[in-house]
Amino acid sequence: MRLHKKTFKVDLFDRIRTNEESLSKMARQLHGYFTYPKLEGPLGAHMKFRGKDILNWNVNDYLGFTQNEEIRRIDEELTRKWGLSYPSGNRIMAGHTSIHEKLESMLADFTHKEDAFVLNYGYQGISSVIDALCDRKDIIVYDVQVHASMIDGVRLHRGEHFSYQHNDMDSLEKALQKAESKLEKDPQGGILLLTQGVFSSTGDYGKLDQIVALKERYSFRIFLNDADGFGVQGKNGSGTAEHFGVSSQIDLYLGSFSKAFASQGCFIAGPELIMNYLRYRTRTQLHSKALPLVFTEGIIERLKYLKKNLSLLKKLHTNADYLRNALLEKGFDLGESNTNIIPIYFPCNIYEALNIVIDLRENYNIFCPVLIYPFILKDQLLLRLMPTVYHSMEDMDFTLNAFVDIRENLKAQKYSTERSDFFKDS
Repeated sequence: MRLHKKTFKVDLFDRIRTNEESLSKMARQLHGYFTYPKLEGPLGAHMKFRGKDILNWNVNDYLGFTQNEEIRRIDEELTRKWGLSYPSGNRIMAGHTSIHEKLESMLADFTHKEDAFVLNYGYQGISSVIDALCDRKDIIVYDVQVHASMIDGVRLHRGEHFSYQHNDMDSLEKALQKAESKLEKDPQGGILLLTQGVFSSTGDYGKLDQIVALKERYSFRIFLNDADGFGVQGKNGSGTAEHFGVSSQIDLYLGSFSKAFASQGCFIAGPELIMNYLRYRTRTQLHSKALPLVFTEGIIERLKYLKKNLSLLKKLHTNADYLRNALLEKGFDLGESNTNIIPIYFPCNIYEALNIVIDLRENYNIFCPVLIYPFILKDQLLLRLMPTVYHSMEDMDFTLNAFVDIRENLKAQKYSTERSDFFKDS
């Protein structure tokens, strides 16, 4: 008997094609310039964009390790030693090594925790940790501005979750009260609170001291994503919890190797019991390749180097403080930024925003990350500066003067045209 294939009303690809048609024109205009831009040359403050020399403020290399001759030599030696493949397989079956264990021990000590667990990728690792920790009876409470990796962890959660307004302690208390009220009806669950040490878009600290203080009135565990604080914040670079003096009260601490260390992967640190639990429960680690040893041992060497060269932290924060204070003195809106991530907000419509970015890149040769709606409020442009140890005073002064010019041009409505020369030439 011949079986007939069922025909559904909507084909998956047809639906995607229909939904994307309205975006296709904009995507063609933005691609390669605003989205998926290609920076070329050695990673650093000065690179090339579309064949032109540019001043780059979008470098995930806060401590300058990509230009550090000692670290570069070590990376080259480790590449020759291990290649890119070793070890083979996931850690639970064949990819576990004593070098992974050594790194985990060092990280636990560095962040003042009992144990640590190295994860091969930050985004997937964070989402998977949340998924492993919480079952349907648990409740997640989270800051609305936590990273997308945490949001995806919340989306995986099969139980209740409540958000609170960014860094708003009154809003947080209301969310905790809702969670506790739910648990009174079914007391078999717990509460996991998600927040960040440094918020990567807005450059402000999470209010860790105030969050920790709420533990006196509410029962919850804290999972701190400190991707941008690890290696940067605190007197020893141990992170934002060290900066606030609350390391012992942060239940789970996550640090990334991709920001201050300019490498790959991340780790989570906390009680030994929980780390061992995660070693057997985080699906993204159980079913994917272990962090290669060229990275694992490279991170060990970076950690050793940082401990011996804490002057890097002073240099980074000197640069960040200089640039932030100079912008504030000129009257720029930096929001609540108080870290080495510095956002500058401009009130403007979408066309003005695009033209400002083009002017910066084409006439001032300045490249920096750009955020517009829906990532921030409508009629706003956020330009984000991320100073590193290798940005010079000349770089910062030049950028400051360029931003002053941009603001004057915006006031004079020079960016108000609906289309720009860039689009006309495309």
